[in-house]
Amino acid sequence: MLWSAPPALVSTYRVEISGWDSAQSFFVETANLEWDEASSKNITLGRSLCPGTMVFVRLLLPTSTERSFPVPYQAEHIATTEKGHQRFRLKQVHPRSGADESSR
Repeated sequence: MLWSAPPALVSTYRVEISGWDSAQSFFVETANLEWDEASSKNITLGRSLCPGTMVFVRLLLPTSTERSFPVPYQAEHIATTEKGHQRFRLKQVHPRSGADESSR
C-alpha cells in the first residue's frame, strides 16, 4: 500500500493590492490571494512589477463594517498565465529593529 500526502489545502481571500508597477505608476487592484498550508501566499495581477517590489495587501471583508489595515509584502514573480496576467509569491515584510538602523 502506498501512502500519499493529502493535497494541500488552499484558501482564497478577496484582497486589494496597491503599490507601484514596473512603469512606476501607482495602482490599486482587486485580486484573489491564494494561501496554502505551507504559508505560501500567491496573487495574480494584470500588470507587471519590478523584481522585489513592495506591495500593500488589504483584506476585503464583505461582512465587516471596519476596514482592515494594509500589510506590506515583497512580490516575487513566479509565472505568466496564458492570458498574460502575472503571478507573484508574496513574502511579508517586517519592520527593522532599532539595532539594525543604528548600524547604518
